[in-house]
Amino acid sequence: MTLKNSLKGLTLLLALGLGTTAQAGDLGIAAKVGTLGFGVEATTNIVPLFINARLQGNGFNYNTTITDTNITYDAKLKLATVGLLADVYPFAGKFRLTGGAYYNGNKLTMNARQLGSVVIGGTTYVSPVVSTTVDFNNFAPYVGIGWGDAISSGSPIGFSFELGALYMGKPKTSIVAPGVSATDIAAEKQKLDDALKNMQFYPVASIGINFKF
Repeated sequence: MTLKNSLKGLTLLLALGLGTTAQAGDLGIAAKVGTLGFGVEATTNIVPLFINARLQGNGFNYNTTITDTNITYDAKLKLATVGLLADVYPFAGKFRLTGGAYYNGNKLTMNARQLGSVVIGGTTYVSPVVSTTVDFNNFAPYVGIGWGDAISSGSPIGFSFELGALYMGKPKTSIVAPGVSATDIAAEKQKLDDALKNMQFYPVASIGINFKF
């Protein structure tokens, strides 16, 4: 399933399912920015002052350098997620507990920067061409805490803040390196797997501004 089709499907779910129970004044639209990138979301209430449901989409591309192995990589992290979340307000205020899941299209691609010789798996190669792709689970559970209620705040404009963690699963690394032996590729893959293992838990932090209709 593509990210585009997932976004269309989840949008239809919110509009036809959750939206059918909404009355005038209990739909909120928000713009957000955070570690998942730039995002938009729609919120409706399930149980007034207690449970809200949110549909959220995020995206961004981030360039960085990875030097945790003998090879220096120019890396590009593509962020692309669509989430369906439930907020619970245990104290009937703005503090919330959040749980849900995301369609996870996050992907990391890396290309070797070396122009000279480099040691891979104990063998020296001259200017090797090494291309690496790191994928994660498409289904990613999420838990978090936050502050803000787009529906019951009493104001048409509000702000929100959120902290949480997205479980993306163990990174799946694939390496293409013409001219490099399979044994040395396996050794480099193991080093990358060890360097990237902490990415299975992706930290989520965001701030947003919401508008109630």
